[in-house]
Amino acid sequence: MVIVVGLLIFGAIFAVNSSLHSYLIVSYAKGDGVSMDVGFYYMANAMGRLIGTVLSGWVFQVAGLAACMWVSFAFLVLTTIISIRLPGALKAVAG
Repeated sequence: MVIVVGLLIFGAIFAVNSSLHSYLIVSYAKGDGVSMDVGFYYMANAMGRLIGTVLSGWVFQVAGLAACMWVSFAFLVLTTIISIRLPGALKAVAG
């Protein structure tokens, strides 16, 4: 039960961060290069998912499920810190 609740909380936070990143990439894009900026974002996102899948498999084999959760949490915190430091990020969240 703890794992399921933890994963639900993680998923909710991840979804909020993901939607915020999508909004920010479009808002920061220059008028003429929106499609290129969005394309680069999705390419980087796909590469991160690939690397994350391999990394999580390796962490699981080496240290188990708890370590996977802690590594995921660390990346989530890092992403949140980077996102908050972007110009206008707090304004975007506040509405």
